[in-house]
Amino acid sequence: MTIMTFDFTRPAVPRVEPESCTNCGQCAEICPSQTLTVVDGKLRVEAGIFTGCIGCTHCMMVCPTGSVTVEGRRLAPEDIGELPPVEARATADQLEALLSARRSVRRFSEEEVERRVAERIVEMVRTAPMGIPPSEVGIVVFHGRDKVRQFAEDAVEGFRKVARFLNPLVLALMRPFIGKAQYAVMRQFVRPVLDLIVKRWDEGADDFCYEAPLAMLFHHCPTGDPADDHIAATYAMLAAQSLGLGSCLLGTTVALDHDRVFKAKCGIPQQNKISLGLVIGHPRTHFRRSIRRQLASVHFV
Repeated sequence: MTIMTFDFTRPAVPRVEPESCTNCGQCAEICPSQTLTVVDGKLRVEAGIFTGCIGCTHCMMVCPTGSVTVEGRRLAPEDIGELPPVEARATADQLEALLSARRSVRRFSEEEVERRVAERIVEMVRTAPMGIPPSEVGIVVFHGRDKVRQFAEDAVEGFRKVARFLNPLVLALMRPFIGKAQYAVMRQFVRPVLDLIVKRWDEGADDFCYEAPLAMLFHHCPTGDPADDHIAATYAMLAAQSLGLGSCLLGTTVALDHDRVFKAKCGIPQQNKISLGLVIGHPRTHFRRSIRRQLASVHFV
């Protein structure tokens, strides 16, 4: 038995090379599923707890002799690489500086984002953590202003349909099921925002993708953790920032999740869930100062 994902219903398979294994036990100590254990000084591969091997690959990454390999669940031994040297990693001060410098950008210059830059952002997103491997996050990349504008046009048509559906009568009928707070959000924020995006589009303005040269749309399989999309989108946003680009997260894209026509145009499987969008480009203007945001609450216990 394993933790099922949409593509995989079987656990990964760890293998140990007995001739080079020193039975040091580091892999067993770090194994979260207890698939690797040490019994009487010897390393064993067992069924583990109910999940079996989840394919986290921690065993491969700590083995000092490279004796452990894991295959299955979209994994192969060649996926393991060397860690970046310590001096090449960002310090806490450097990371904080990157985070402090990031602002949402909605006005972009005419400069395009090169394909290799877009691919590097995606490559950095691959390092994003997920609930259970393998990642069930998918990304649709719209590269170039023509592609992004078509994405925006298709999305606006989807918003137009959603806004018509979320009329006062339907919202009133939904209220007992979604609660007072969610009803207020839908009536006072979601519906007006969709109406505004559609209205501005009809007037010739793009208040959805902001005429960006690069856009990404994140989605996940039915068995995936919705939080994984948000983490991946955040990684993409910070990757863009590190490359000197500006970005803006798009939350309205979740309104397109039930639009079968839109999903088909984007090549998204109908069963998948659409979550965040992200637009990226070279900022038209540059910020001169930062701001210290406040959290709703912080409570140490």
